[in-house]
Amino acid sequence: MMSESFKNMDGIFRNKLRDFSQPAPDSVWDSIEQSINKQKVGKKFLIYKIAAAIAAIAVLGSVYLYLTKDQQNLNNETLIVETIKQQNTLKENAKENIVETDENIYKEEVEEIIPANEVDQRLIAKQEVSLLINNIQSEDIQKIEKRENFNKLIQKQVFITTENKEVAIVDSRDQKVKSYFNTLPDVYTSLAFDNVAEINNSKEGKWMIGGEFSPLYSYRHITKTDGAYSKDVFNSTESAVMSYTGGLNLQFEADDRLTVQAGIYYTSMGQSLDYMSVYSNAAYDMVAEEYKDRFVNPYQLENSMGDLAFNSEYVIVDEKSSRVNNLSSYKGTVDLKDPMFNNLDAEIQQSFQYVEVPVLLRYKLIDKNIDFNIIGGLGANFLIGNDVYLKYADNKEVIGKTDGVSSVNYNGTLGFGIEYPLMDRIKIRLEPSVKYYLNEINSSSSVESHPYSIGIYTGINYSF
Repeated sequence: MMSESFKNMDGIFRNKLRDFSQPAPDSVWDSIEQSINKQKVGKKFLIYKIAAAIAAIAVLGSVYLYLTKDQQNLNNETLIVETIKQQNTLKENAKENIVETDENIYKEEVEEIIPANEVDQRLIAKQEVSLLINNIQSEDIQKIEKRENFNKLIQKQVFITTENKEVAIVDSRDQKVKSYFNTLPDVYTSLAFDNVAEINNSKEGKWMIGGEFSPLYSYRHITKTDGAYSKDVFNSTESAVMSYTGGLNLQFEADDRLTVQAGIYYTSMGQSLDYMSVYSNAAYDMVAEEYKDRFVNPYQLENSMGDLAFNSEYVIVDEKSSRVNNLSSYKGTVDLKDPMFNNLDAEIQQSFQYVEVPVLLRYKLIDKNIDFNIIGGLGANFLIGNDVYLKYADNKEVIGKTDGVSSVNYNGTLGFGIEYPLMDRIKIRLEPSVKYYLNEINSSSSVESHPYSIGIYTGINYSF
């Protein structure tokens, strides 16, 4: 029985002590709280220590990489300077000094150039320096460019030849050809790009020779009249005529857009006198030679360009006004209904021939495959012919001249035109233009008249 009681001893204690509790002393709880706080603080300090260690490692690594890279850049620069010095030593016996900066730091000479008369020697020296620089990484070059010595090197003038030339450089160390080149190396391409564009665009002016021809619409402009007839009378009894001009010119193309032109032209112009009836007199052909002068009448015809004075066996009558004056002492009343007189249905025309020397400026507004130009200039006209024609059927007779015409006249020209290249050096040109005489054609006349002409000039030019 005793043994069974011991076996149930655990159960007896559990039953008896089930609701028993004893509070712990306050000192125990204080100790536990202090222990927990120490653990939290320790963890915080541990995190800070780890972060500080990582930061310190990063800073030390960055400093190490920076110092190492800077040292590498310094070594690269030192290598360049030492190599250039070695090149200068090897070229002590070269023929001439090619490249020299303001401080005489860099002097490069070429021992032998093949061919020497085709490529600028200064370009060869720069080629050798550029071959050394090509081995440096682009990021290293950017840093070195900031340094004074390297700036002096790259700021030297770059000389460029527009034609590809094959050049051999003989190395003085082993007397063997070490490189061939036709163009500048890449390291100089960016440096010389602006200079290349400037050289290509600033081409030298070129000369051209050409010829032109144009039919002309020829007439005159009346500014004032002081005589018996008004402008309206002249304008209603006179009309324009078709004439022509043509000649040679020499042109200088100053730049891509501006061309200066001078030349020498033959120009004919004038006007027609309308409402003039012209009759032939059969009696003139029937009488003996010694009596023919009795049938020749001196005439004076008043018009806007000056009076016409001539002698003629024809009978001329003004159908609209009294511009015709028969000065013959034998004149009398003429019966035009008489069969002796035959109406020729003729035209009386004034004609003036000039040698023109124009000086023109031609400005290119549009520079494409077809060029569009605006033209302006002045010209001097020297009178070489002054004729009055009687034209009827297929006949053209000179019957007189215009009195008082100025021997020199000056005109202004304004026009526009197009140019089209046929070949490499040949262009065709089409230029509508207006020419206006600045001074009056006849200063002795009571009418102030200024001739003008309108033409479409067609020509061809050859560049040389």
